[in-house]
Amino acid sequence: MTIQAQKVALFGANGRVGNALLHALVNCKEQRFEILAFISPMSTLRLSVRSEFVTSVHLDISSASPEEIGIKLQGVDIVLSALGGNLLDRQRCIQDGAALAGVKRFYPSEFGMCQIPIFPGSQPILHPTWLQKLQCLESAIRHPAVRSGKMTYTVIGCGELFDAPGEDTLCPWHDSNAEDYTLYVVGNPDALMDYSSVKDVAEFLVSTICHPEYSENRILGFRGDHTSFSEVASSLKRHSGRSVSLKFISFEDAENWITNPSLIPKDVHFDSGFPGDFLLLLRYVQGQGIFWRPRGQFQDHLLQREPLSVDEYFQALFSKNS
Repeated sequence: MTIQAQKVALFGANGRVGNALLHALVNCKEQRFEILAFISPMSTLRLSVRSEFVTSVHLDISSASPEEIGIKLQGVDIVLSALGGNLLDRQRCIQDGAALAGVKRFYPSEFGMCQIPIFPGSQPILHPTWLQKLQCLESAIRHPAVRSGKMTYTVIGCGELFDAPGEDTLCPWHDSNAEDYTLYVVGNPDALMDYSSVKDVAEFLVSTICHPEYSENRILGFRGDHTSFSEVASSLKRHSGRSVSLKFISFEDAENWITNPSLIPKDVHFDSGFPGDFLLLLRYVQGQGIFWRPRGQFQDHLLQREPLSVDEYFQALFSKNS
């Protein structure tokens, strides 16, 4: 099944990933899209450019039925889900509504790299956040409409996002007033990891829409930069001109705190939308050197330009701030 998408519905259009997707769709040079941007009631769509091809749709996803959603998706070719947190569990309801409306392609909310690490002498550790994402992904790609061939899917995975606004722990460099920056590192600071720009991930996804012959029923990966926290700290210090420190946490301490979150010391400050034990687990697998996709499991060439590196991002960010 090949389709030439014209009308796209985007759920979570005001979110961190969703808003980047919205702008990538609007700015796409290969194809024009009619976009239904779903946002929560009483909110205002965040769109930096005027576009006659974007329509805001206010809908309470937490309570909407598949039938209600299906009515709003009439005539839509592709549905993109950029939901997160508790709303991610409502993704199945959206896909059910999409199936009722005859939508041909569904993009579930993945945008990450789930990990199930094994602590020494212990059982595999599956954090509830990654468990939720794995269960929602399995539900999406095994949906009855997919199984019957009436709907196709495309899954986009990526590394940690280094330009995600509102994440003071993951992206402390967004605080332009900070006198210094602290990066939390578990284990080896020189371990290489995949580090992605949310803007690049969004453009990568849109390029897969423009080339359905390649992306149909595929799980695709985007790498972006392949770097270490030592290199990130060095680049941040060079471009910001400020003090940058790496706060080291041993594997043993991280294992103890992950399994007993109440023991996380008060001087380990996590200001994030993610729980502290999840952030520690993320840094744990990064410090182990396993947070990266092997060759053949990322398709960065579909971006049709060189991905943005962390160093280039810092250069532009602090040049703009100054």
